[in-house]
Amino acid sequence: MSRALLRHARLSRRQLITFALASAVLNGIITASVGAWLAQTYSAYQARRHAIETIANLVYERRTRAGMVASAIRRNADLEEVRHRKQAYDEAYVEWNKNVMLNLFAIREAAGDLRFSALEPLFEDHLIAAMADVDRCVTKAYDARVVNGDAKAILEACRMTDLHQFVLDCGATFTNELYKLTRLTFIPFTGEFDRTKALAETHIRDACGVVPKPVAPAPSPAQAPAPASPEVSTAPAAPQPTAPAGATPSPASDTAAPK
Repeated sequence: MSRALLRHARLSRRQLITFALASAVLNGIITASVGAWLAQTYSAYQARRHAIETIANLVYERRTRAGMVASAIRRNADLEEVRHRKQAYDEAYVEWNKNVMLNLFAIREAAGDLRFSALEPLFEDHLIAAMADVDRCVTKAYDARVVNGDAKAILEACRMTDLHQFVLDCGATFTNELYKLTRLTFIPFTGEFDRTKALAETHIRDACGVVPKPVAPAPSPAQAPAPASPEVSTAPAAPQPTAPAGATPSPASDTAAPK
């Protein structure tokens, strides 16, 4: 029966072998290409997830260390404890700053942008700016604590509590949205990534909109400017002309009398 079908289709044994070999080669190429694409996609997914996890660890470690220094200052802890916590914070500060550029690259890759991502200015101008304000506040308060100054007043003036909460809200939203962008998918050309990216930018702008600013110190009574007093002229008054006896005074006028 099979030989009859081959004779009817006019296919020779050589043609069948050639077709089988070509099919095997084509299937091998397709399988290898798809397998390589799947492996590359999964490897990139793993790298992006690891980068985002690193950013989250650095943000939370630096925030936590800064909060520990501020807490020790507020409760009048021993100076040795304050110094120990400040040293740990400085280590986290160095670790953060040496990875800033790598974090920007990770954000760019997670957003799918080759040169520049719209999320980078939000990261630099909001989260990094707030963390820099925290660093200035903690450092200034620590320096005051070392010389037995009013370190608590410095923490209140620079709004350490608000900055600490802002870093938590902004950092949590930022890392959460980046985590969503790195979600693994094998279905291209659906437009879902673009929608997720636009929604991520909106959420990050809402959470990282306004960085708390320090409170301007009120002027002390000694520095307050004295109220301005009206100037009193000390020059003698000009003598007024007297009218001759029997003359009638004329009404005041802005124009000179005719000659």
